[in-house]
Amino acid sequence: MGFVRKFKQDDIETVIDLNTRLFPESASLSKEAQRNIFEDVCFRNPWFDEEISSLVHVESDGRISGFLGVIPRKMVFDGKNIRVAVGQHLMADRSTLASFQLFRSFMSGPQDLSMTDMAIDHARIIWERRNGSVVYLHSIYWRKPLRPFRFAMSYLTKEKNLSPIFKFSTPIWTLLDSVLNKIPNSPFRQTKINISAEQLSEEQFLNNIDQYIQNHKLKPAYTSDSIRWLFKTLGNEKRFGTFQHTLLRNDDGNIIGWYLYNLKPKGRSEVIQIVSDKHSIKSVLEHLFHHAWSSGSVELCGRLDPQYMKEFSDKYCLFMPGRNWMLVHSNNSEISNTILKGDAFLSRLEGDLWFF
Repeated sequence: MGFVRKFKQDDIETVIDLNTRLFPESASLSKEAQRNIFEDVCFRNPWFDEEISSLVHVESDGRISGFLGVIPRKMVFDGKNIRVAVGQHLMADRSTLASFQLFRSFMSGPQDLSMTDMAIDHARIIWERRNGSVVYLHSIYWRKPLRPFRFAMSYLTKEKNLSPIFKFSTPIWTLLDSVLNKIPNSPFRQTKINISAEQLSEEQFLNNIDQYIQNHKLKPAYTSDSIRWLFKTLGNEKRFGTFQHTLLRNDDGNIIGWYLYNLKPKGRSEVIQIVSDKHSIKSVLEHLFHHAWSSGSVELCGRLDPQYMKEFSDKYCLFMPGRNWMLVHSNNSEISNTILKGDAFLSRLEGDLWFF
């Protein structure tokens, strides 16, 4: 029978081996790069808390058979500061009870709120058995095909029998996408709108975020240290594209919002955060879509902010439930219910950012 304990720096080499074995794509990073990531994210993050720590599962023979990244965060609930623990990158040998025991220890921690937003079905089942909740509204993802023929081809090429045919016909699909974008009133036509854009600074983020999230009962608490660390870490991570942080202004020079995303030309670009209001969200989306399209992206994907479902639908986005589940647990039912009712600002910037 194994047990769960805090993740220590001495465990990093063993956890890297486990990570490389269970997540082969991690092998694209050198061991030194992985070591730096584990050290920086688990031990040098700006919210570091001795009581809220990443966890490992250890077998009776001393072998580490599981890992769960646990990152402390700060949020404000109904005007009061609370401690939050974000679980991410669960990995465990299938032949063990590591997953269940890791989640049990995680959810029993001293934090006011436990959450994870990239859970697969297996993790969701374990979570619900521990009396956790699934946030269905925040588990819906939107997708915007920017080059619809290339978008469709990317899925058809996954079929082994069709892959050679579609790969050789790539120039045809590229041409068709170009033609489709020139058709007036086409839902796939991307046009540049007349608003100014500039790189969003950390100071601008901090000075303006509150006006967009102040009406939510639960919201993240940012500091200069935390935003600096997030922007730097996202900027250093190149596996998922190039980090974009863009601030938008109207003709009067007033800020109307911003977007953060990982730009991946010729592939899927993942949106991390969109900040705006009901009056400007349409313009922000149009600028984001055009920026990604003009930079060569095939599609955009992000987690849906329920208050803007109509605006995403009007822009011909596809909706996908359960791509990854958001799961929450709190001994304070008011906190959980606030999230379940949609009265919380929770973007992907507050969740699992795929650092490991």
